[in-house]
Parts: sequence; structure tokens; C-alpha cells
Amino acid sequence: MALPERYNTGYNLGVGGAVAWNNRLLLVRRASRRGRGNWQVPGGFVEPDETIEQAVIREVREEAGVLAAVEGVLGLRNRYDPDIGNSIYIVLLLHPVSGEPQPDNDEVDRAAYLTLAEIEALDQIPPINLEIARRVFAPDRRLLLPQELTHFTGVSYTLFAG
Repeated sequence: MALPERYNTGYNLGVGGAVAWNNRLLLVRRASRRGRGNWQVPGGFVEPDETIEQAVIREVREEAGVLAAVEGVLGLRNRYDPDIGNSIYIVLLLHPVSGEPQPDNDEVDRAAYLTLAEIEALDQIPPINLEIARRVFAPDRRLLLPQELTHFTGVSYTLFAG
């Protein structure tokens, strides 16, 4: 049974990849579109044919040249803006598997692992990315952890739960 049309419009789904390594967080500096000059975690939109895990791994690799693996969901931002509609942004915690930070020189012009003190000293960092950094380094950090399950139809999926 198809979803009613009213539930199929007006939403976008984005992901952010908080790649933590050696008490540092991978950040990129935007070179294009809105937010030019902003430091943030790599990320972007989820394509219709991919999961949030696939999307965040792809975005981190495309923007920063780092292959990473998902550990869990760190946070979720939900926003409604009359100009762009509803927007959901899921922040996932990842750890690097291979590769060194290299900007794509298209969407981003810098990529680096930074300490929390270095992040807090940045001139151009959106509040959400500063909060993400603080959560990554918090001693009481909590994650929703992935669990692979199979639907009764045989299709596998990931449940993130605490």
C-alpha cells in the first residue's frame, strides 16, 4: 500500500558525520553554497536509494577523503522553515578506517582533525557543530547503537536504540 501523497512531500533528510580519532574531531570548511567559510562535520543529503549509514559514509569520503565506519547515532536536529519546509538532520558518530583528511576542493576547501579547544577557537563555526563537538568529547556521551534486524518480509534493516 502506497503512502498518501501528503506524506511524501516537503521533507529533506540530511546526515552529519562526527568522525572522532585520537581526541580530535574531523571538521571541514565549506567552500560553496550557503555557509561558505563555516567549519562543520562533513555531511549532506541522503539519496533516495541509500540508508543514513551509507549516506554518511559516502559524504565523509567525498568531502574529506576519509573512509569511516558508523558507531551510532549521536544526535538529531528537527527544523521547520517556511522557505525550505521540514528538515531532519541525523548526526552519526564514526571512527576512521583509512585515509587522511583531504578536502574535495569543490564543496569544502579544508579538512582536518581538531581538538575541542581548537574547535572552540574557530571564528566561523555554527552553534550546532560546536554542540556536536562538545557531545563527542563529553565523558557522559550517549549513543543510539545500531542493531541489524530482519523484517518479516525478509528485508534487513538497522534499528538504532539505546
